[in-house]
Amino acid sequence: MSGPVTVRFKGPAGPGTLSVTEVGPNRVEYTVNSGNGQSNGGASGPGQGCITVLRRNGSSNFCGRLPGARPSPQPDAVVIQVATGRDGTAILAIVSD
Repeated sequence: MSGPVTVRFKGPAGPGTLSVTEVGPNRVEYTVNSGNGQSNGGASGPGQGCITVLRRNGSSNFCGRLPGARPSPQPDAVVIQVATGRDGTAILAIVSD
């Protein structure tokens, strides 16, 4: 993906959206809305990105160097990985159990 986009998904607290708001060479910013909560993340640099874990009662966010593998499913959660791409693209993964 090489531009802003919104992806809808089924979250643990109801419908959710992942909105990628900025994409550039080795740069990405995004917002996740799910249930009554919102999480923002952003990363810049080669191999950088963020992982957001959504649960019925809240979320957690980690940004930094990411492993090359897709995230693993977690019980009763949705895991979202957003990573930077060298060519101005973002790499997205949404995983649920």
